Amino acid sequence: MAVAMSNSSGGYDHQFVNAPPSLVVCVVCHLPSRDPHLTECCGHIICKSCLQQTKASPYTACPMCKVKKFTTMYNKQIDREVKSLLVYCTNKEKGCEWQGELNYINNHLGNSDGCQFEEVKCSNECGKMIERRYLTSHVETECPRRKVNCQYCHDGGEHEFIEGQHKEECPKLPLACPNKCEVGTVPREDMEAHRKECQLEIINCSSDCGKKLERRHLCSHVETECPRRKVNCQYCHDRGEHEFIEGQHKEECPKLPLACPNKCEVGTVPREDMEAHRKECPLEMIQCDYHNVGCEVRMARKD
Repeated sequence: MAVAMSNSSGGYDHQFVNAPPSLVVCVVCHLPSRDPHLTECCGHIICKSCLQQTKASPYTACPMCKVKKFTTMYNKQIDREVKSLLVYCTNKEKGCEWQGELNYINNHLGNSDGCQFEEVKCSNECGKMIERRYLTSHVETECPRRKVNCQYCHDGGEHEFIEGQHKEECPKLPLACPNKCEVGTVPREDMEAHRKECQLEIINCSSDCGKKLERRHLCSHVETECPRRKVNCQYCHDRGEHEFIEGQHKEECPKLPLACPNKCEVGTVPREDMEAHRKECPLEMIQCDYHNVGCEVRMARKD
């Protein structure tokens, strides 16, 4: 099993419980050697990766004795000794108290029942890295990709979707009546029907007079205020729109009481009878009976 380290090359840079023996330390990186090789020229230890970097240099030579052509051999005993060194958990600063052989640190960091301070990927693949001790809480209560049910229609899906796109479409989501009526909230799927009945909804007058008003005032408006409401003329009882009856019809109604222009004691006379009345009204001004022979005097009929 590969042993964890913070760098991809060189020796192990873990925090060791005790200082590593000098015999296991790489002469290049000065860390306990990873894949230790023993130089045959001078008998020193060098990491495999450090050896490769050394030999890749144009001035290849043993890092210690400077022999230009040198050979090495993997040393299994040193490797065993290095991996048996005691190390602290890499999450010691966060509070992990584990310590054990270097060879087992990957088990400690990688197992689900291992280091609770190790950062791991969210199991729902939301992309967040989180300490293992908080993983369950994150997955169940915080992760945007956790599975939840809509509290209104009970459809299931990821939290991010349910609280986003689904909420914009959910037929059961309670919406506030835009008219702020006493009903309060109405499920989205019932809002259209509610607004057709809501007493505070602004609607057009049903008689098409052009006025907009709250539904609760419609009956009163149509019956007592609308200029297009149906009424009967109080004199001739012809029927029509209020605006017409009180306007054009009033100018023509044959039964409309008109005041005698002579202010006689009769008072008012229906329009259709006015001509006949004036032919009899005692205060009507008429010509003298002798106007045919030249008399120009005009006087009240009674005189």
